[in-house]
Amino acid sequence: MTSSDSTSRMCRILCILAGFFGAVLAAILSVSGLTAGLGNVLHAFFWMLIILLCCGVVLLKWPLFSRPAHTGLALLGIYFALCLRISLFDYISGDYTSFLSHWVSSMRGMGAGAALSTPIGDYNMPYLYLLLLISRLPFYDLYCIKIFSVIADAAAALGLAYLAKHFTAKDTVPLFVLLAALFSPTTWLNSAYWGQCDSVYGALAIWGLYCGFRKKSWQCYLLFALSLSFKLQSVFLLPILAFLLVCQMIRLRDIWVFPAAFMGVTVPALLGGRSLANTFSIYLGQTQSYPYLTLSAPSFWSLIGNNYYDNFAQGAVLLALCLTVFAIVYFLIHASALQSRELLALGLIFSLMIPWLLPKMHERYFYLAEMLSLCYAALYPRRLHVPVILMTGGFLSYHLYLFGGTGILSLELAAAIYGLLLLYLVLELHLTLKNRIGTLSVPEGGNDYEKP
Repeated sequence: MTSSDSTSRMCRILCILAGFFGAVLAAILSVSGLTAGLGNVLHAFFWMLIILLCCGVVLLKWPLFSRPAHTGLALLGIYFALCLRISLFDYISGDYTSFLSHWVSSMRGMGAGAALSTPIGDYNMPYLYLLLLISRLPFYDLYCIKIFSVIADAAAALGLAYLAKHFTAKDTVPLFVLLAALFSPTTWLNSAYWGQCDSVYGALAIWGLYCGFRKKSWQCYLLFALSLSFKLQSVFLLPILAFLLVCQMIRLRDIWVFPAAFMGVTVPALLGGRSLANTFSIYLGQTQSYPYLTLSAPSFWSLIGNNYYDNFAQGAVLLALCLTVFAIVYFLIHASALQSRELLALGLIFSLMIPWLLPKMHERYFYLAEMLSLCYAALYPRRLHVPVILMTGGFLSYHLYLFGGTGILSLELAAAIYGLLLLYLVLELHLTLKNRIGTLSVPEGGNDYEKP
């Protein structure tokens, strides 16, 4: 054995030892501050290991990286991300105190049928099924609620990594996306600290988009339908289905899967005695809540202010609808020049544009835009400023709600920056399509472009 081989082997051993002791230290630190009792702490840690094991199975069954070292690094990153999240489990948000804890408590005192038939909360049925399950478990419901969102965190991060892998053979690109999605502040603040479930519909929508790019038609419809069944905010990405369809990545004959899946998730509630009217009016009721133009969201309407809600509420929805339809029609006209990268850019544009234009938006509703921006930046490294702006704006909006006090950056300025960013993304895509259409119009032999 040469001296260089011996040195290399020693370095590998030291790296393994450092990783092992780092993992042990991370586990100790993550659970040492929890106060819910030993049984609940062990329950949380047990689920962390299950999530890690499932991620490992996924990465081995559907290889994401060509080098085992990158797979090991990804799993280590997932482990540390889970430790970070567990350490935040004790925080009790106002949403949990005012809503979620009461909903679980109400369900705990009912039979399953009564819990399903009684209108409890304003979330759609799949999330209520989850709360019903939690109400039957002998563990701290706050931890259970957060664990479910953390599972979705891992699923969303893996979905983004596989989405990035679709565009490149390099290991570093999906690895960057995976780690960025796991450690971006808004992801762990949303799930593990706040206890929100945006990662659930986000993960389903991201995997739906991935299936669309992979031309898995019925799976794409199914995942988008399930995403919509969890939260209405998945509509921010739904326009992409029209482009996947026009670009022949998904089939029109499979569209029946979407309404069938969306209706199918309501069957347990209907069998439990819940009325049709109540079951299918939940989202309508949500749109009537909160008489504000914005709820800490850096949207266009934060530039106007909540004092003008009565003046602009109805017109704001109409304006958002008209501009969204205009954007859909405009880009559909140029669909012949669209490739997968441009479809990803369109997904980012819609997931940013729609919540930026709509009233009554919460700060969390830019979740999909933030996630897709990571994949976008991985494909266009010179546009790294896109996720930096979105993640920074998201964190500052979260900070205003979660930690109170004076905002680090005014909501109005953040909204203006988001608007400029949206304009930038639209112009970049417009110029890309314009150049490609010009290339396609060159007579045969004039270039070597080949339409995919």
